[in-house]
Amino acid sequence: MGPHTTAPGARASHKLRTRQELLRSGLDLFLDRGYARTTIGDVAREAGVSERTFFRYFASKEELVLHPVQEITDHFLAEAERRPEHEPPLMVLREAGARVMEITAGESLETVLPALRLVCVEPELRAAQMVHSATAHQRMAAVLARRERTAPGDLRPSLLVGAYVVASALAAQEWTRRGDGSLVALQRATDDHLRQMPAALAERWSG
Repeated sequence: MGPHTTAPGARASHKLRTRQELLRSGLDLFLDRGYARTTIGDVAREAGVSERTFFRYFASKEELVLHPVQEITDHFLAEAERRPEHEPPLMVLREAGARVMEITAGESLETVLPALRLVCVEPELRAAQMVHSATAHQRMAAVLARRERTAPGDLRPSLLVGAYVVASALAAQEWTRRGDGSLVALQRATDDHLRQMPAALAERWSG
């Protein structure tokens, strides 16, 4: 290896630091100045890189914001696949979600929470996230279908995932309105919404 050659490990570490700095800079600026009013040039300058470097990591502002959220989805699917075989489907989703909260708290809290907040308050980002969610919905339903060995055409995996996603989205909106930025509060709100799902699906409501 020559004197001007960078070791593969050092290159990977540099790329990771640059990506994280772009994420932090972009999310901070979007929350401070507003998503629409902040340009890619603003984000690049704040991160200390060129716009050309920005585009090596993200295709757009939207992709930057959604990156941490999409990573959560990947973690969620991996955790759902690893849940014990005896767990019923709703518990699989709840426990996978709780585990993702733990992972997020330990690894990427400073980017995930601002990204979630932006998705909740910015209509443009919420619309983009809905497109991503449709794909994630199919992937989650496929995980449950494999685990439960359901027959083709069985709607239960998709219906359960849909109910879970809606409950989680409502919990995230409530969490944003309350202004409690902790993951503990988000998990508590999510659990509260999920506990009310069976009652909401009952044929008759009382009270």
